[in-house]
Amino acid sequence: MGTRSETARHDGDDRSSFAALREAARHTYGADAAGYREGRPDYPPRLYELLRSRCGLGEGSRVLEIGPGSGLVTEHLVAAGARVVAVEPDPGFAEYLGRAMPEIQVVEAPFEEAEVGTGFDAVFAATSFHWLDPSTALRKLGGVLRPDGWAAIWWTVFSDPYREDPLLAEASAALGFEPGNQRGGTAFQLDTDARCEDLRRGAGLVDIAAELIPWDLPMSAVEVRALFSSMMTVRQLPDDERTRTLDTIANLVNDRCGGVATRRHLTALYTGRRAG
Repeated sequence: MGTRSETARHDGDDRSSFAALREAARHTYGADAAGYREGRPDYPPRLYELLRSRCGLGEGSRVLEIGPGSGLVTEHLVAAGARVVAVEPDPGFAEYLGRAMPEIQVVEAPFEEAEVGTGFDAVFAATSFHWLDPSTALRKLGGVLRPDGWAAIWWTVFSDPYREDPLLAEASAALGFEPGNQRGGTAFQLDTDARCEDLRRGAGLVDIAAELIPWDLPMSAVEVRALFSSMMTVRQLPDDERTRTLDTIANLVNDRCGGVATRRHLTALYTGRRAG
């Protein structure tokens, strides 16, 4: 799903506004599940390597996936031989997953309320954990793992804030706002101390680790347009403004980048183990 940089902060007076945004998000992205799937690029190979080597993903693993969306990661889990329970609150995504991957169990409910049992070898959340109530979700995450089971939560920032992004800079200048808010609102995903403390104190995990994975992806104008079209800040625009925004970005890719823009991405991965 969308990143926290696409949302309002939900501390203090913003809790009620975030709750309303979270509820809206649970019906927004899945309304066009296929379009969302087309727009979001896969995660870097390094991430899947760590899920296997550190978190034990493999043949027969019993995995709970929180907020699988259109199933981008789910396909990798199934291909690795895992038995997947996918908890998805968005009815559109839940229906899409049920059709696309009948071999998995889809639970249509918010994770905080879902009846999923316990004893999972791993719990994974790909660009989704920011949509949950943190205290409830973290306690539950730790509780559904078996002893020595692993949790991994991660996000991709679609414009690495530590490296220049000429395309986004030009698009923001032309539009008068930053589409996707990817560079200006990444404090949550990239606050490694806080996210590790979430897993340690909130979920009761040990062997906590954080890794930031920078990676580049050449994208055509069509692919860049689809990516920005999948973001909450763009989806919520009026139709004419949304079209203008996407046209501007796509034209910049064609006019300034020769039809292919190398997008600089950053994936933040946090892992931890339930003590044996």
